[in-house]
Amino acid sequence: MTDGGPLGMLSETRLLASFPRGTTARAIVAATILVEEGFAAMTFDVGDLDVIEKLATPLGGRATFGVHGVRTAGDLTRAQSAGAEYALAPIGSKTLAQAAARRSMPFFAGALTPGEIATAVGFGATGVLIHPADVLGTTYAPHALAAAGSALLIAGGSSPYGVTQWLNAGAFAVVADPSLLADITGYGEIGYLRDRARNYTAEAERVGPWRPPAS
Repeated sequence: MTDGGPLGMLSETRLLASFPRGTTARAIVAATILVEEGFAAMTFDVGDLDVIEKLATPLGGRATFGVHGVRTAGDLTRAQSAGAEYALAPIGSKTLAQAAARRSMPFFAGALTPGEIATAVGFGATGVLIHPADVLGTTYAPHALAAAGSALLIAGGSSPYGVTQWLNAGAFAVVADPSLLADITGYGEIGYLRDRARNYTAEAERVGPWRPPAS
């Protein structure tokens, strides 16, 4: 379920900003810029759950927050307690999918090859995270979508050009590659983040909101 639920904002913007671990100091500024430029969904490392709590007040209602790097049911519990609304796992498992279902928490199971994708779908997860998507390139998009069937698919790690390719192929959403947030871990000029964000949102806006495939 995406309309109005935890994934509602993501179904409209089709983009995820994935914050690298250890970005607490600049996270509020960076997240605010991303929201202003059209990103409404962000994920944080399972080791940085305190960031989600800090963003709840300044950006509550304007963005939805998830967690990535999930590996255990305990990670899911801690993430949900911190305010995470959905979870992405680099390696999916039936145990994690079931744990997320018990918590009514949308969960995307990591996979790459067609066989891994089909297996992940069989776990009963909300959808599949193709991770890392840039390894096989955008020409792999239709093959990944075919393996996923009717399951929601998120492409993990793509350039602005790749956003268009994955979304047009039928992906539910795309995670921006690490270059989007490259400056926030050090002393780079965070102002350039605005321009990079616009490059992504311009591509996603051309495709438009998520619409389930016609049956």
